[in-house]
Amino acid sequence: MDNITKKIKKPGKLSPFIDELNHYIEQGYTSANIDEIIRKKGYNGSISNIRHYISEWKHRYKKEYDKDKSNDNGDKISELIERKNLIKLLYKPIEEVKMITQEQLDRVCNEYPFYASIYHLVNEFREILLEKNISKLEEWIDKAISLKIHEIESFVKGLVKDIDAVRNAIIYDFNNGLAEGSVNKLKVIKRIMYGRCSFDTLKAKVLWSEHMRKIN
Repeated sequence: MDNITKKIKKPGKLSPFIDELNHYIEQGYTSANIDEIIRKKGYNGSISNIRHYISEWKHRYKKEYDKDKSNDNGDKISELIERKNLIKLLYKPIEEVKMITQEQLDRVCNEYPFYASIYHLVNEFREILLEKNISKLEEWIDKAISLKIHEIESFVKGLVKDIDAVRNAIIYDFNNGLAEGSVNKLKVIKRIMYGRCSFDTLKAKVLWSEHMRKIN
């Protein structure tokens, strides 16, 4: 990674934090995560500097990877796994993500503990829902908050805000999916007709759509 770092022009205010920056990038931290961490340690520059540095770092990393890959001298070749496939694993089982194997996932988790913590946290929440194990919910919330990831914290705040509904969703098989689907369909029809028709026309359009759906 030293070769990559040497070729990147370092913004002045980021210079004292370069080693930390490289470490966090390698661990998969986002620019927002890094900004929050180093700002507490005295960084007073713009987050755009961090984003620019990360972009340059990744660009240089890809060049180094392509160069290593083209060498045929018996050295160990790096393996590039696309981020989009890792993201898919957060909402799909690995069997449904064809571009990554279990062995590759294990290597990613070993090299990037930050991603591993998110991956395991998401799977734990999925298991709570599928197994209806309400007793693990509070423990999961505490674990999620301890990661100090903004996006996850935002999700947890939404859960806590309506915790009774979340508990009921875990315990019971009933849900309001049918009602929500009908409301969304009504909203789509309303948007299409916005500003052009009266309520009576909207009502007729909705009823006609339902009639045609039953026929077809």
